[in-house]
Amino acid sequence: MTTIALNNLWSYLQGLALTAKDRKWLAEKLQEPTYRVDPYAISPSGDSFFADSRNVKAVENDIADAHRPGAMFTRLETAEDAMQMINSL
Repeated sequence: MTTIALNNLWSYLQGLALTAKDRKWLAEKLQEPTYRVDPYAISPSGDSFFADSRNVKAVENDIADAHRPGAMFTRLETAEDAMQMINSL
């Protein structure tokens, strides 16, 4: 993004009536580009979900949590298993 475009964006953002929470969210979004990593390096399909490094980190954290001693999870092997789990929620 050019300097002029960034200045225009900054001027626009200053004119918005944002809450502190909205400003924080926006600042975090602007700090890390959405497509920071090559999704094909992670997923053979190139799914855009994996292009965002925050998504990749969340998946890695979930995998680590699942491998912790005493972790509990439900194995879903069939569509019926999945429906039973959904209905139990």
